[in-house]
This record gives sequence, structure tokens and C-alpha cells, in this order.
Amino acid sequence: MTPARKRLTNPRKIEDDPQPLIFRNISSVFAPPTALDRRAVEPRGAASTMPHFRVTYQVSAPDEKGARDIVDALCLEQTVELPESLVPPGTWINEHVVGKCESLRRCAKQPQFEGKDERDIRWEAVVRYADDTSGGELPQLLNVIFGNTSIKENVKVEDLELSSTLMGKFLGPRFGTKGLRELLGVPKGPMLMTALKPMGTSVAKLAEMAYAFAKGGIDVIKDDHGLANQRYAPYEERVRACAAAVRRANAETARKCVYAPCLNAPAHLVVQRARFAKAAGAGAVLMIPGITGLDTMRHLAEDPDFGLPIVCHPAILGAMLGGGSQHECRGFSHKVLLGVLPRLAGADSTIFPSFGGRFGFSEQECVDIAKGCTQSLGSMPPIVPTPGGGMTLEKIKKMTQVYTEDVMLLIGGSLIGHSPDLVANARHFLGIAGRTDTYGPLENERHPASSYPTSTAALTVVHHEPAHHESNEEIDKLQKRCVQMEKNVAMLTEMYLKEEKARKELEKKAAAGGHHHHGKDDHHADSGHGHHKPGTTLPPGVAAPATPVDGNYSKVFNRPKDGSWTWERIPQEMYKQDGGSFKGCSRFELLGKRGESTVFHVRYFEVEPGGWTTLEHHRHEHAVIGLRGKGEIQLGPHVYPVHVGDAAYTAPGDTHQLRNHGDEPFGFICVVAADRDRPVEVDPKEFLKSMSLKHALQHGMKESLEAQAKHRASMGGDAEPSACEWKPGMKKKKAEAAKAVESGSACEWVPGKKH
Repeated sequence: MTPARKRLTNPRKIEDDPQPLIFRNISSVFAPPTALDRRAVEPRGAASTMPHFRVTYQVSAPDEKGARDIVDALCLEQTVELPESLVPPGTWINEHVVGKCESLRRCAKQPQFEGKDERDIRWEAVVRYADDTSGGELPQLLNVIFGNTSIKENVKVEDLELSSTLMGKFLGPRFGTKGLRELLGVPKGPMLMTALKPMGTSVAKLAEMAYAFAKGGIDVIKDDHGLANQRYAPYEERVRACAAAVRRANAETARKCVYAPCLNAPAHLVVQRARFAKAAGAGAVLMIPGITGLDTMRHLAEDPDFGLPIVCHPAILGAMLGGGSQHECRGFSHKVLLGVLPRLAGADSTIFPSFGGRFGFSEQECVDIAKGCTQSLGSMPPIVPTPGGGMTLEKIKKMTQVYTEDVMLLIGGSLIGHSPDLVANARHFLGIAGRTDTYGPLENERHPASSYPTSTAALTVVHHEPAHHESNEEIDKLQKRCVQMEKNVAMLTEMYLKEEKARKELEKKAAAGGHHHHGKDDHHADSGHGHHKPGTTLPPGVAAPATPVDGNYSKVFNRPKDGSWTWERIPQEMYKQDGGSFKGCSRFELLGKRGESTVFHVRYFEVEPGGWTTLEHHRHEHAVIGLRGKGEIQLGPHVYPVHVGDAAYTAPGDTHQLRNHGDEPFGFICVVAADRDRPVEVDPKEFLKSMSLKHALQHGMKESLEAQAKHRASMGGDAEPSACEWKPGMKKKKAEAAKAVESGSACEWVPGKKH
């Protein structure tokens, strides 16, 4: 193999060379690529097979040549920012870094408006960029998409398509539409939002408004985006008062309304104020990425210690918008800027001015934003389009027709001004939006007809013989779930009895070994040590005293001498409380959950023959070490064997599962962070479908996932929360947070920091 060929197969030597080939000497900058340069480039077509993302631009030019010139300049400007003569075709940088125009065509639909220049002809260009140009980070991704070109005229970002590799760098929304519906207790119909305003209102008055809106059933009561830390409503005082007001209303109605304070703060205080808001009882936050940055929103969304929904507000982003009534060819399209990018950055809801309001958005532009919120975007869930911007109660009917059901309607000033009775105004809002839960569950005793109606199928099941096949299936699922729960109760009873038996045996052994708890020699009385003087050597067979079970003390837990896979003084626990997503699993919490100060937990899981753990993914990582028998682990699309002593690592975001196809139990140690996020269950049927489209399946994978899908369907759906989502010391943390809220400055308070 020649040296040049070696360079071909080891591109790292090229990338890591501090002086790339085209800059080896000054003459090479201006001269055409040499033979050596051409040999150094990877084979033709190799660059196009690398992971890449595409940006669709709209450009304005009088003819195709003019459009081509704009796009060619854009490909260089957005990457190397050099003339093509310095990075000519055939060089490594040109092939792997410079953007490539994949297509250029005249737009089928040309804008028509008064005063339009005849030379303003629109062209659509699709440009491909290597994923590596983004560095896998959102700020640089935005820089490549539109950086310097945003300063130029006649170019607009129309659409964005990321590779699966690049999509995997961002976790996206934590809740999305489905999660928000569950959090707010709104299974159907539009969700509703309003704003606390105006700026200059006292804290007491804002809290009074928050209570009334929550009492009337508004799902999300947010700060107006102009509320920051002004003297007439300081941030910490306002958040405490409004969060408490919404909690009081919820306690009276049993609704799940949330208060969302505005995080319009200096950079070093954004996260601190967000954590304070959570500690004070806020149920969501409002962010303004046009001011504080999209990546700040992403950082907070991915913070496992935060975990609240994020509402995105469009203030300042309007300066980056193209289109409009004059169809300006600049900025970002409405879909990308107010739909796709907030979703990519972790927003669960994105506010935008609706058509017919005071901001001039067209109906099509608003529909496009909604598409950006809901279109396929890797594994990211859809988010809630939240139209507002001067909308009135009279326009709700039209809004629900255009945006359909999965929407959050934002009405502010019109709701406040409808009448002096804000509770009645809120209930009126629910009614005209088509919601049937005019009163909360605790209020339904006085207003029974106002709750969500019970389905006909449910009534049939309770009072009559089922008349349809679907009802029979529902009954069958319920019966199977009852059987499973009965088994779970029996298992818990058995675990309890074993634990009691073990405890009594230990007490008996302790008594026989000379333990006593009185007299002047109490400090010597343990495991026979009290019979011997300090400094002497104990005879063989005299054990050290038993270590404490609870508390932050050094400790040892031994397995019994019979060789069984249990641990003395540690009870066996159920894997989860339901059986829909797993089969034949149990666990022992060995270390970390009983007062130890570890930042990790050590657990032992055991899977019976033919069993499996939940197919899921989460934001935290964990490590697995095989301890007994043999099994296999699903890591994304691939399956790997796990034998005794084998170690496996699950990276954040990777879908995973452990299975046992053997004829003996499969046991493994799992080490995981003490503070961790809630796992997201993955439907095995959908996972199999997705993997089948992209990968060749390993032997047995299809059959395993099909069996799980059948089992899951028979048990009636999703599993209960996983052991992975437990967080230690939450009562203590909440007490400390509440104390800090009462005494410290919210603007500077950091959770867990001693003052």
C-alpha cells in the first residue's frame, strides 16, 4: 500500500494535520490542486455518504444564473467564508466542509403583492451540509444554517431537515403535547392559557388574578412576558404568591392548573430563577429565546433536576422572520423559527401571533407554524402550537377550526376585560372553546353535568352485558390486569414474610451470640466482642459486628450461606407495580437508597427465564454487569449477549432492554445516578417497525419484540413508573427548598448551596 493510499484510509491524519494540504505553502493557496492534493481526497462520493443535514433556502433573483450565484456564495459563506479559489473543488475541505447545492428550481408559487418588483422571482435551493460542521451543538448549527448570510439580502431559510445522527444530539421536548395533556389533566379538547398583566400591577393583585383564573379552569396561567424583576412585582415575591394562589385554587377544585413565571433574566440568573420557580411550586416556565437564547432553553429542558414544561415566547424573534404581508425574502420562515427551532431546543409549547390579531400573520403562516410543531422530527414528540397575540373570545371558534384539537388557545386582554368576574370569564372561555369540564372534580358534586362525560362503553361495562366486541376486549384486559395485580400482591406478601423470617433469625442469632443492651460494658456488646478485652486477638469464627442498614455509615450486606441470590437484611422488591411492559423481573436495592451519601445507586435485578425488562430510554446513563446466568441487552437497533462478568453501558437517550432466553435466572448489577429523570417507555411494536425500516434485524429480535407487544396489549397498555425514576431525599430537598424560598433571595438562590 502506497503512502497516499494510507492517507485515504486514515482520514484522521488529514483532519488533525495543523496545516491542511491546501495550505502547506503559500503557492498552494492560489495554484490549482496538485496531484498530491487529489490523491489526498477521499474517493468521489465518499463525502456525500457522510451524515449531513439539509437547509431549504428561498432566494430572490431575476434569473437562474443570479439565483445560482447567490446559492454558490451562500455555500462558501456559511462554512469556510473564503473564495472558492482558496478551497477549490477536489480539495478535502471543499469536499467535506463546504456546503453543496443539491437542487435549484423556480418556485411554483410566486408571491403577489402591490408594488412587487418584476425582478423579484423566487427560487428554491436545497443545500447539504456535513453534520461535522455543526459540531453537534445548537449554537453552531444555527450559525451554519444562516450565520453571515442572515445579514445579506434576498435569502430566507424556508425549511430544515436534520440527519438522525444530528437529531440524536438533542433531547428535544420533555413533555410535548401528550405529556402536557397528562400533566394538566386535559385528555381532549383545546388546552387554555392566559397571561397575568399588565406590567405595573402589584404582587397581591397578580396573585388574586392567578387564583381566579385557576379557579375558573384555565390550564396554564403565565406571566406576561414583560414581567421580570421590577420593583412593583419582584420576581421572588411574585412567584411565591402566584404559585401559592394557583395551588389554593387547585385544592378547592381538584384541577391541575399550573402557573408559569417568566424567565426574562440576565444570563447568569436564568437557571437559578428556573430552579427557584420549581421549588416555589410553579408548574411550568415561560422563556424568551429571542432574548436569553435558544440554547439556554435547550440547556434547561435537558436539565434532569428541573423537569418542568417550557413555554416559548416569540418576543424579539420577529426581527428574524421573513415573509409577512410583503413576502419579504429574508430571515427564517414562520414554520422554522416558531415551530421547528423551539421544538428542537426543548420547548413543549410555542406561542405565536394568530391570524386575525394585531400582528398581521396570515392564516397559512400560522398553519405552517403548527406543522413545524407536529411534523415528524426524529423521535421528538409533537409540541403544542399556542396561538395568541391580541386574540379575542369571539375568534375562538375560527381558531379551533383551523388548529384542530391539539392546540393551546392563548387569550389575555380580552379575557380580563370580558367582565369584572375573572372566574366567570374563565368558565366562559372553557365553554366557547368546546370544553365540557366547566367545573373541577371537587365542584362537580354541585354541578354534576359539567364534567367530562363518561363514555358509553364504560357505562355499558358497568351496568349491562357488553353489546360489542370492543367492550369484551376491554373487560378481558381488565380481568388480566386484576389477575396480574393479585399476583403482585401475593409476591409482595411473600417478600414481606421472608423478610420477617430473616429478621427474626438474625435477632435469634444476636441473642445467642451474647448481645445485650444494658450495663456498663454496653460499648463492647456486639457479636461476641464484649467477651474480649481491647488489644487481644479474637479467635477464629468470631464475626465482626453487623453494620447498620440505614444511615450514612460504612456497611456490608452478605449473601446467605445457602448460595441463594438474596442479601441478608435487604428485602427483595418488585421491578414495577404493573406487568404491561415487563415480565418476570425483580430487584434488590443494595446501596444508595438507605441514607448513603453516594451519587449513584447499586441495584441487583433478576429476570426469570423468558422474561424481559421494560423497553425504554431516558436522559441518564447506567452501567450493567452480568452476575448470574446469561441474557442479552438491546442497545438501539443491536442486541448483545451478556454473560457473567460482562459489562454494558447505556448512553443517554439510547433505547434499551435486557432479556432472558435461557433456562435459568439472569441476574445483573445495575449502577445508576442517584438523581435521575423519568424513563420513557417505548412501544415494542413501534420500535420493531422503526428498526425494520432502517436495519437488518438480528436473529430472535423480531420474535422477542412481537411477544412483548402481544403481552403489553393483553395487559392493557403502559407500565407504572420505573425503578429508574426514584430520587433520594426528596422530602428533605423539598423542605430545604421551601426554607430557602422563605428566607433567601430567589434571584441568587442555588439549590443545595449552604449560606
